[in-house]
Amino acid sequence: MKKIYTIAFYFILVMTAFAQEPAKTVVMPNTRNTDRTNTSRYIFSPGTDALLMTVKIWGEVVKPGLYDIPIGTDLIELLSSAGGPTARAKLSRIKIIHASTSEDGGGVTTVDVADFLKNGDSKLIPEIKPNDTIVVPVKPTQYILTSLSWTQQFMSLFSIYSMILYYTSISNK
Repeated sequence: MKKIYTIAFYFILVMTAFAQEPAKTVVMPNTRNTDRTNTSRYIFSPGTDALLMTVKIWGEVVKPGLYDIPIGTDLIELLSSAGGPTARAKLSRIKIIHASTSEDGGGVTTVDVADFLKNGDSKLIPEIKPNDTIVVPVKPTQYILTSLSWTQQFMSLFSIYSMILYYTSISNK
């Protein structure tokens, strides 16, 4: 009987390990044949007669990646193009990393989009420049929630193992 409980315990342990959601990889085909040097920052879109610039958006947005956006696009429009921020996004500390060019030397700007959402002041939202990288960070509370999730799973397995040991000790008496 103890053998059956041990096998059941290992079965539950293995099933729990394989029940985790796998990491999702999104592959976006590069339909452009462009050079990524400092001299090639703009792309002409023949369908819309617009001049586009390439930017990168990372972190807590629905669709992070490489985007070709029209010149004059601001941060809110770019976040909207990327599907918007996730529920885990910390909107008060969005970083815009400007590409280092010989003219301006680059730099990092921190934007409080949460403040813009409260009062609607469009002066708080900067315009995106060519080859900028936008990083939308995760809320610090999400690290705690992730840790609690793993702790909960470990405690559940420990509880099952304890119950198996308890009931096998009763049945052996």
